[in-house]
Amino acid sequence: MSQLSITIDLDDDGSAGLSGRFASQGFSGFGEGWFNLSEIREFCNGFEKLASTLEGETELIAGQSKVDGTDYLERFGLRCYVVAKTGILGVHVTLSEYPYTDCRPQEISMVSGELKVEIQSAINFIQGLRSLCSGSVAEAILVGRQ
Repeated sequence: MSQLSITIDLDDDGSAGLSGRFASQGFSGFGEGWFNLSEIREFCNGFEKLASTLEGETELIAGQSKVDGTDYLERFGLRCYVVAKTGILGVHVTLSEYPYTDCRPQEISMVSGELKVEIQSAINFIQGLRSLCSGSVAEAILVGRQ
């Protein structure tokens, strides 16, 4: 079983920190990123459209770079797409932990993998993300099939 769980840290200024934990086939990892709530809602709308039409792609990505703009690091990434027109969607997850200042690339803990999900699972996850944004639930979970 593969699973992604997301929690949220809501801020008063309309932004939110998403924290993700991903586990798949013995690998696991953690990452977090800050987004405007409107970006999360836009992602939910795009993912919902993808699930209903089985066309297109959508993504939600937060990254980091050094002060000079180099060494971009994807800290929290969700890329969603169609795997099979029979109703299987793919969610590619990339999570990495916050590196310390001037860290070596070898120090960065990162996990990346694909969840294959059915449409109903995707819709439940979308509803969970929307509920996270309103503060009515503590966690949104997406479970993938093997």
